Parts: sequence; C-alpha cells; structure tokens
Amino acid sequence: MTKRETSGQITELERGRKYSIRVRLAPDNEHKSWHWSKSRKVYGNKAEATAAMVAYKQELEDERSGKNVTVAEYADMFQSNRKALGTVSVLTIERDQHEIDRIKKYLGEIRVIDLTSQQIENAYLRMSEQDGASPDAIHKVHMKLSQIMRKAFLDELINRNPCDAVEGIKRPKVSQQKRRETRITKEQALAFVHKIKQEPQDGRIVAVWLGVATGLRRGEALALVWEDVDLDNARLRIRKQLGKEKILKDPKTAKSRRTISIDKQTVEFLKQWKARQHDMFSAAGVEQQDDSPVCSNELCGFLDPDNFSRWRRKFYVKEGLAHYANETRYVDKRGVERVKQTGYVGPNFHALRRAQATLLVAGGVDPKTVQARLGHESLNTTLNIYAEEVGENDRKAADFMGELLRSQC
Repeated sequence: MTKRETSGQITELERGRKYSIRVRLAPDNEHKSWHWSKSRKVYGNKAEATAAMVAYKQELEDERSGKNVTVAEYADMFQSNRKALGTVSVLTIERDQHEIDRIKKYLGEIRVIDLTSQQIENAYLRMSEQDGASPDAIHKVHMKLSQIMRKAFLDELINRNPCDAVEGIKRPKVSQQKRRETRITKEQALAFVHKIKQEPQDGRIVAVWLGVATGLRRGEALALVWEDVDLDNARLRIRKQLGKEKILKDPKTAKSRRTISIDKQTVEFLKQWKARQHDMFSAAGVEQQDDSPVCSNELCGFLDPDNFSRWRRKFYVKEGLAHYANETRYVDKRGVERVKQTGYVGPNFHALRRAQATLLVAGGVDPKTVQARLGHESLNTTLNIYAEEVGENDRKAADFMGELLRSQC
C-alpha cells in the first residue's frame, strides 16, 4: 500500500513493520523539473515511518544547501578557492596546510553548522596533550580556523563565528632575551662578513654571503642561476625561489620579483666563486651554463634547502652567532664516544635579511628603497624595522646626553 504525503511518499512493504520512503525534490543543477529522491527503507510503525520521512527531507535539504558539509570538507574548499582565485601566494597556502591538517585531525568530522566553542577548546587541549603543540602553534591553528569560520559566516552557513567565543588564545610574547638570541646586530653582521671571507668558497658560503649583502630570502638565494647575475652591470634578478619541495617556483609575492644592484665587494666575491665553480664543474665533467645554480652543491646541482639549513645552524654555532642548549654524550655501536647537540638557540637565515635591512636603515636609505630592494609586499614591514632602529638610536642619544651632563656636574 502506497500513501502520497504532501512532500513525500510512504510505501508499506510489510504490514506495520517495514516501509519505503522517498521525498519530492525541487529542480536543481542536475534535474530541470521536480523529481523523487532515492528510496530509503525504515523499520517501525506508520508514525515512525512518517517521522523518518520528515527527517529524510530535512537531511536532503541540508545537503543541497551545504549545511551537511564538515569542517574538513569546508577547510579543503577554503584552500582550493584561495588557490584558484589567487588571493594569496602558493607559498602561503602551502604554509597554512600544517594548520589545516591539525584542524581536520581534531575537528574534521564535525559539521560546520554544529561546531561550538566548547568543541574548539577541547580540540586545542588535545593538540597540546597528544601532539605536544606549543601555545604559539595553537594560536596559529586558532587564527586559521577563525578565518575559515568567518568565510562560513559570510557564506551564510552559520549565524556566528564559534571562534569568537573561545578565550585565552593569545600569541605568546617573545622575551627580550629570545629576541636578542634570534637576531643578528649590525656589528655582528659586519664581523660575520669578515669571517665569511676567510672561509673556503662553496655554494653554501655563497648563499650566506648573499643573505648578508643583498637581503635575499633563503629560497631566492638558492634559486639563483648565473643567467640572473649581471656581473658587468652589478645587478641581480630575482624571479624564482627554491622551496621545501625542492622545485623552482614563482617568488613569494609580486613585489618579490625584482632586480637589485649589488656592491663591488659582492661582484668580486661572485666573480671569484664563478671561476672556482667552473673548475669544480669541469673536474666533474659538467659544463657551467647560464642555467647552472649559483649556490651549487658538490654534485653541481641546486642545494637541498633542508640540508642547507642544517649546515647553516652548525656554521652559525661555529662562528659564535648561536649555540645548542643541550649536549648529550653517548657511545655508538662501534664503541666510539660521540656528542649529540640539540635545542638550537640562535638566528635563522631570515635574520641575515633583517640585518641587511637594519644596515640600510642605519645608513640612511629611505623606506621605499629598502622595501623595493628586499621585496617587502607591504611598506609597513619596512617601517617596523625603521621604528626599531629609531628607537635604538634614540636610547643611545639619551645615554650620550646623560654622560655629557654628568661630566659637567
């Protein structure tokens, strides 16, 4: 026996025990006219079958409106849309993926419309306990989730952003000591240049030199080929970067694609290196060409970013710019005593870039020129460096006046 309801149909399969239900649906992208949904079997009496049909209709309507989408599905769509629209760089999307993966791991199965602030807080607690996520890492996840939920709000999937009700998620303040440990001062940078000159030239040393002398990002320095280096006119062209995936790709932003001048010392340094590299390539049976990497490895190819970073940390320690917090002594399988160092404390490659900016500021170079040279997307980034440098000089001026006045008393 079949009974047609206002919005659906109930068919009795076994008297008072088993029914088949289906729902009448409006036209959509796949159907030009009204149509029936797939049938669904339910067990129970007639009243229970009617209630099941009402619930089935609501489920289908939610699915058609996007209300059934989970946090994981919506986060993936968020990433895909940003990539397709080009609203942010590919590098930013790749960097965000770590936070996206954590969101999917701990909140992915929850529907967007069902997500609550309490569920978010519980997820952060589990991240800390199970993954060992630091406060800074949790802050990054929270900022990304809030951004995703704001898009869901604008898409009218939710009436409010559940992240707004989560309290206590703040970016940890960087202590003055840690700030000092992770930066390279003007004096350190200049002394560092002198030490670099004493080192035997190889691709890694060249990359570090470029970081100090030109302020290139790590990926930009490692992606340089000789075609980008104009030694006659003392200019560098930045048009690619070498990322963690070990492939050449477009720079971080549009303003990162630039041509900059280089000083006479850097020109001479690169001339010496090009000649030395030519001999190394020849000995390996490889021809040095325009598309050969400037910062090459021992196999005449591009440096591996991760291997370079590991070497760079050890080099900083050797030159007194950094240290390891922990040192463990152990005996290996062959009975040889070894030392394992962990807990690196010191600047990264980006600190060379900031040192370059600080040197330019101290030299009186105007903000717009510094912005263009370093490829800063926003002038605010450059102005922040100016503000810090002015603050430092202001303190020195005050101390000088104090000494001057004291000498007159």
